[in-house]
Amino acid sequence: MKIVWFLLILLPMGCGGGGGGSGSGAPLFSPFSPAVSMNANLSASGMTAEPISNYTAEYTAIYNAGARGAQTAAPWSSLDPTGTGTNTYDLTMITNPYFGLNALAGYGFTSILINIPIVALGSRTMPSTLAALPFDDSAVKDRYHALIDQVLPYLNSSVQYVSLGNEVDTYFSTHASELPNFKALIEDARAYLQSQKPTIKVGVTTTFDGATLTQAANVASLNANMDVIILTYYPTNSSTFVPRNPSTVATDMAAMISIAGSKPLVLQEWGYPSSTVLSSSQQKQADFIANTFTTWRQYGSGRIPFISFFKRRDWNDAQCQTSSGQATGQPFYEFLCSLGLLNNIGTQKAAYASLLAGISTISP
Repeated sequence: MKIVWFLLILLPMGCGGGGGGSGSGAPLFSPFSPAVSMNANLSASGMTAEPISNYTAEYTAIYNAGARGAQTAAPWSSLDPTGTGTNTYDLTMITNPYFGLNALAGYGFTSILINIPIVALGSRTMPSTLAALPFDDSAVKDRYHALIDQVLPYLNSSVQYVSLGNEVDTYFSTHASELPNFKALIEDARAYLQSQKPTIKVGVTTTFDGATLTQAANVASLNANMDVIILTYYPTNSSTFVPRNPSTVATDMAAMISIAGSKPLVLQEWGYPSSTVLSSSQQKQADFIANTFTTWRQYGSGRIPFISFFKRRDWNDAQCQTSSGQATGQPFYEFLCSLGLLNNIGTQKAAYASLLAGISTISP
């Protein structure tokens, strides 16, 4: 999905596309004690741009709703903008007092997923000094090791998952020859990270479509030696953004479980638009959330320990236009701007009640 990644992570967040799939039934797991997350996304454009300090209220509200998971992102190029080494790092994205890793743990979140992508969507997110090198070049591996060394002190006990790329299948759909080199790099990075922090589970984020349909073999190859399978999921048509029936959750989650095999399945983003322009509605979005928890419980929190619902609150019009490049009534605008479980001003959509009902079923 063509989203301006850097606009998104500065908020911080990500977004992606979905697709169809099928699978078989699953056993019941008990107790049901997963980590629920909601992406907190401020509107940073226009006359009504929100100050970054508003993240405190957003995350406090998310915690008070019963969520104990959090998801954030910090691209390699934002943490190491020059790629030249000592004293050139900028760790603002992970040390920010409002949404940094220690801030998230301080709000009370006990299961944090951070994406530190080497590739995000259709682009490399590497320092410019490295961006033209093969992924498995020794200089690239060494610089990512050095980045991990810088980040390690901030990987507190709440950080459970690290992803090394965001929706990387989007990039490899047009750079297929580079995939073996990238696989070598992320396996090297995983090994180094786990040698320093063995409690963290490492993966690489792909879209549901890529993992189950368009690039199934490539995604399976990338995931072969990862600890977890990390996906984004938006069950919509890739061109019109019209969502499928909310009942699609059952077959799609079965497909996810099938490709995950014995590995935990971590859902970095999970969303469904409510816009009537897209032939959707608040009720359909609410049904989608309800179906998510019903199906999730069938597989259990052992198989699916983490879902981050995208997102808590809609953006305002200015941010929607900035992020989508479209105006009201156009498909991508309507998709991006109706994913929230609350309206931009904070009033609840029907889906928010479904979310609270689902959270209430989680074991203490």
